[in-house]
Amino acid sequence: MKKIVIKISSNLLNPKNEIDIIAKLAAEISELINEKYQIIIVTSGAVMYGIKTLKYDKKPSFLPLLQSAAAIGQIKLMSKYQSVFDNFGMICAQILVSIDDFKIRKRYLNLRNTIESLLELKVIPVFNENDSINTDELKFGDNDHLSALITIMTNFDLLILLTDVAGLYDKDPTKFEDAKLIPIVENLNEDFLKYTSSKVSKYSSGGMKTKIESALKAKKAGINVFIGNGNKVSIKKIIEKKETGTYIKGEKIKTNARKKWLGLSPAEKGSIIIDSGAYKALTSNYSLLASGIIDVVGSFEKGSLVSIYHSNKKIAQGLTNYSSKDIDLIKGKKSSTFSEYLENYDYNEIIHKNNLFLL
Repeated sequence: MKKIVIKISSNLLNPKNEIDIIAKLAAEISELINEKYQIIIVTSGAVMYGIKTLKYDKKPSFLPLLQSAAAIGQIKLMSKYQSVFDNFGMICAQILVSIDDFKIRKRYLNLRNTIESLLELKVIPVFNENDSINTDELKFGDNDHLSALITIMTNFDLLILLTDVAGLYDKDPTKFEDAKLIPIVENLNEDFLKYTSSKVSKYSSGGMKTKIESALKAKKAGINVFIGNGNKVSIKKIIEKKETGTYIKGEKIKTNARKKWLGLSPAEKGSIIIDSGAYKALTSNYSLLASGIIDVVGSFEKGSLVSIYHSNKKIAQGLTNYSSKDIDLIKGKKSSTFSEYLENYDYNEIIHKNNLFLL
């Protein structure tokens, strides 16, 4: 595995920690770069650095204050990366992203091209969410999800989620002395979420729950995931599968990059509800027709990436040929009758099978 994304949690980046995690990782990454590895970093910590600069004692809840803390802290955080990586003769590049950079295909491709160019120059891309301008509807929620999306986008081999615990346990290790670390997960599924918690520190968001949710997404794309304590683990030993932590195996799949984008990128908040006949058609590699649509929820435009639900379960994502307003008019109808409801009806399918990904 020569292509690796490393995500660093906020708790590891606290300047008051005994271990300087950025310096520790820079030393390891320097050796890996010399061995022809490609590395991408996804970093948290901007808000925490801003909070400390402003001398607040916790993460602000008022959005403008939170965005201000992120703007202040991002400069300090990247200055730290730059100075440390300079000491090892490496160049790093800051990339701030919003969720629209993954939803909108053109922006997605532009971002991917930038990453590929930086990697060819042997530069380390350092990603963070653009918290200084992102409002709730533009946010990923936490950088665990962002790291999974970047790993999928770049088609990298391994996602390493570094936190301040040893990995995934069968119960909360802070509450139960007999909690046991789960070293290998062969077939990760949503049942593993019962072992997790959303508990976070005053500087962070997400917890172990979002790490498993992100691992589920990466696993579906065929990506291996490791979760471990960043203060204690060695990246080289993780690669060699000799480290203490939780290894999660990716699925063996044959899916092209565009299909991965369709299925694993963030969808619009709107969704389409389908009946059993439409569900059977989709699972038999047919397109989604209006006749099989029960309802449309939320608002979205033509060309949006939307979720498809059957029996209260999300079963697919796809690019819609019609807006939510138009679908609401033609749901349950045959395509031969579209002219009775719409002025413009360019497609027989609501979502063509080539623009569809079954989950």
